Amino acid sequence: MIFVPTDLVSLLVLLMTMLLAWITTQHYLAPCKNFPPGPWGLPIIGSFMYFGSDIHTDMMKLSKKYGDVYSLKMGSHTATVVSGVKAIQECLVQKGNDFADRPDTWTIGLFNPRCEGIVRGHFDNKWQHRRQFAHATLRSFGFGKTCMESKICEEILFLLDEFRDIQNQPINAGNIINRSVSNIICSITFGKRFKYSDPNFIFIVDILGKCFESHGKVYVLDFLPFVRPFNQSNIKTFIATRKDVEKFCKQQIDEHREVFDPNHIGDFIDACLAERTKHNSKVDFTDDQLKFMLVDIFGAGTETVVTTLIWGLLFMVLHPEIQEIVYNELDQVVGANRLPRLNDRKHLPYTEATLLEIQRIGSILPFALPHRALRDTTLGGYNIPSGTAVTILLWSIHRDPNTWPDPDKFDPMRFYDEKNNTVKKSENFMPFLQ
Repeated sequence: MIFVPTDLVSLLVLLMTMLLAWITTQHYLAPCKNFPPGPWGLPIIGSFMYFGSDIHTDMMKLSKKYGDVYSLKMGSHTATVVSGVKAIQECLVQKGNDFADRPDTWTIGLFNPRCEGIVRGHFDNKWQHRRQFAHATLRSFGFGKTCMESKICEEILFLLDEFRDIQNQPINAGNIINRSVSNIICSITFGKRFKYSDPNFIFIVDILGKCFESHGKVYVLDFLPFVRPFNQSNIKTFIATRKDVEKFCKQQIDEHREVFDPNHIGDFIDACLAERTKHNSKVDFTDDQLKFMLVDIFGAGTETVVTTLIWGLLFMVLHPEIQEIVYNELDQVVGANRLPRLNDRKHLPYTEATLLEIQRIGSILPFALPHRALRDTTLGGYNIPSGTAVTILLWSIHRDPNTWPDPDKFDPMRFYDEKNNTVKKSENFMPFLQ
């Protein structure tokens, strides 16, 4: 039996008490004067006791109490939550440069510790160059332009053939649509499309979906490190699926390098290889950078579009009366002998209004990508110190009952002017902010 002097025990108790008092004080201490208010959280776990399964709806409830700009204790971290049209516009538009940085997170550090690519990179000269180059190059291959229409129409024909081959059979339409949208991205990035039956293509498309799904299960570990030892299975799945996606993209880079011709730039990878050759080592275009850029493009270009299309199918099934109006308008303007084209858009106001309502009510991204204050600034009248993590609650834009009466109701008439047969625009509709 070991004898411990009473005075030593008292000293240990005192030290532990002082340590707990210091941790508690640091937890509740505001980062600066006039920092956004918010609910109190417990040491270590923060404000997570306020949240259920739908964090975005719980955050909206908190914004009703604390305002459009408020603070939250996310585990051991303090974050600023921004909701509502005016506050989000101030953050991402009016003061976009002030909040242009990305926070470091534990989950991203698992596979991308140097924050390479164009989505998670820090706001520095190298990142800005990569982002500007990626945007310019994608646009040169038709992304966001009318010349992209031919690629989309070509892929739609393959998609329709696929649906014809499996008529009168139960199907998972999401899988087929996923492959179709992914092929459009492949045509730009890799310069080719894949057959829907290609086992490698099926594998990578499915893995990409599982990668997003697994990330949704582990992102909370960014804020609750003490829970990580109990989530090893989800962590391993997340890492494995991410590595599979990266391996596929790296394989495409290697195949392009073997046949690379600087006089024939046929796709995004060729353009990156040409840029690296032109500037030699002066430009930050390593294979890892290119690999992460490709993963980012796939993530941004497939998951959001596929989810929107699946929501569209669901709402058409649930609302046959709306489906009939859309069908009749398409039949009158386009007919049955050709595909719709962008030039038809101005003659399809109800169809466009329906698409806008699908995006509004679907709100497929309840949160924008995480941001971080690049410098000391203000937001909503509050002081935001440099380095503060910022959570943008996009859900609040499209589900606010003060802006959209009965927001859970699917109603294309929100965007349709029946009297003038035109589309109604709304400054409160912003589905693509990031």
